[in-house]
Amino acid sequence: MDLKRDLSVRERFFEVAFFGNPDKIPLSLWEIRPATLKRWWKEGLPYGVSASEYFRFDIYGLKSINIVSYPSEGFRWELSDTLVNLGPIPPFEYKILREDERYRIWIDSLGITQMGFQDDWRDGWSGFATRTFLEFPVKTKEDFEKIKKRYDPYSVERYPPKWGDMIKKLNERDGAYLVSVSTRGPFWWIRDMMGLEATLISLFKDRELIHEILELYIDFHSKVLRRALEEVEVDYIILNEDMAYKHGPMISPSLFKEYFSQVYHEITSFFRNNGVKVILVDSDGNIEPLLPELLKVGVNGMTPCEVAAGMDVMTLRQKYPNLIMMGGIDKRKLSSSKEDINGEINRVTPAIKMGGYFPGVDHAVPPDVSFENFRYFIDSLKKICGWMNQA
Repeated sequence: MDLKRDLSVRERFFEVAFFGNPDKIPLSLWEIRPATLKRWWKEGLPYGVSASEYFRFDIYGLKSINIVSYPSEGFRWELSDTLVNLGPIPPFEYKILREDERYRIWIDSLGITQMGFQDDWRDGWSGFATRTFLEFPVKTKEDFEKIKKRYDPYSVERYPPKWGDMIKKLNERDGAYLVSVSTRGPFWWIRDMMGLEATLISLFKDRELIHEILELYIDFHSKVLRRALEEVEVDYIILNEDMAYKHGPMISPSLFKEYFSQVYHEITSFFRNNGVKVILVDSDGNIEPLLPELLKVGVNGMTPCEVAAGMDVMTLRQKYPNLIMMGGIDKRKLSSSKEDINGEINRVTPAIKMGGYFPGVDHAVPPDVSFENFRYFIDSLKKICGWMNQA
């Protein structure tokens, strides 16, 4: 490969991921949430313009198309006409059960009943909503048998009417962007059905049900996604888990080995056998105690490496030399001074230079970060990552 020329988006991604010789380092940039945008529109970001458009995430970030769709907790989900549908078919009916000026109680498309503040949802999701989960659809094996019918991998609606057009577009990309699958990991899959508390209790008191739910996870995803992986070359997978908090994982390494190691081995083997080279787990908090086992069962990347939880990229690099990382820059520093922003960027610069690392904010950018500070942060990071002469 002639590394004197500008690499394609796809070539550059793999050069960074596998410690090669990239011409530039793509930043790990994700869309800014509504509450933060509302502040920035008052501070200089043109009203109605997204941060990704203004800051050209399509040039400097991981320019990627995710080819799947599924519901998120709290939201109404409709079947996509271009993406592979991995949610319940039919979705649960989205319904507001009760509301007043301050609160609302509703059922989302996953069948989860929850209560939240009107201010977080009335005009659309604020991006940082606090909720109380009241009820989940699976409490018994009988409930699971009912919801299982909604996860028929052979439903004709899994592949939408415009899938053929999407495939044609993707296969003509010529390295201009990445193709990804961002979906639920097995822990999140159970949690969406049962809730966190019931999941953790059932790991000890209802092992049979947990194993049945995990069997469905493997069967469903492998059968649905096989066609997509045969029809288009997928560059990376993100398995969304959020299975840790500030001081450690929500489950112990021994419980992970008992329930999830084999599931991870099967799903990562399925992806790798279909040509996927990069498989990341997305989890907030300190997931480091689970990393040795995750690496053994086929995961080779981690995001967003949350600093407040002790997920320091330089420490992780020393312990796990081949680990692919995204994020890792403390979001709290972005609300401080430019000197603090410089210090944070300097802290991760050795990891940038070592490779295998896509630098970015370690979670969503909160609304206490000013527009000017974020602009300074992006410009400073672009310089470190070799984008100085990019228009």
